[in-house]
Amino acid sequence: MPCKGYGCRVDRHPRNPHISNKRFSRILIRASRAREKLWAKCVFLLAGSDFGVSLPASTFLPHPHGIVVGRGVRLGSQVVIGHQVTLGGTEFDLHKMPEIQDGVYLGAGCKVLGPVVVGEGATVGANAVVTKDIPPGSVVVGANRILEGHRSPYAR
Repeated sequence: MPCKGYGCRVDRHPRNPHISNKRFSRILIRASRAREKLWAKCVFLLAGSDFGVSLPASTFLPHPHGIVVGRGVRLGSQVVIGHQVTLGGTEFDLHKMPEIQDGVYLGAGCKVLGPVVVGEGATVGANAVVTKDIPPGSVVVGANRILEGHRSPYAR
């Protein structure tokens, strides 16, 4: 049975159960829930990361460095976030932030900006820039380029 919501703790990669979150990743996820405390701010400083929202326990962070998640971003369960990923708005409006649905893979260095929805099970490739809605199960590369005929391996 798949994990849903913030109460679930999965420390494993959604598609490869032999890979688990490292200790520092687990500490970073816990710090995202206590981001106003001094110890959490120190953890963010060490990782070079900034989380404006609480990460679900089922989030997988293979290399948790340089990740920026803005306030107002909505994250689903079992999301994989690579290093140097930015999730945020194009304006200072908390209602114009991305929504990342369940089972999405965010490749290293990708940027998801503005009030977009990344559909369930989609894959956003490394260094891709997303500024428009992505259908469930799609593969995105480059600047909003959805690969036709390709199905994400993370799609259910």
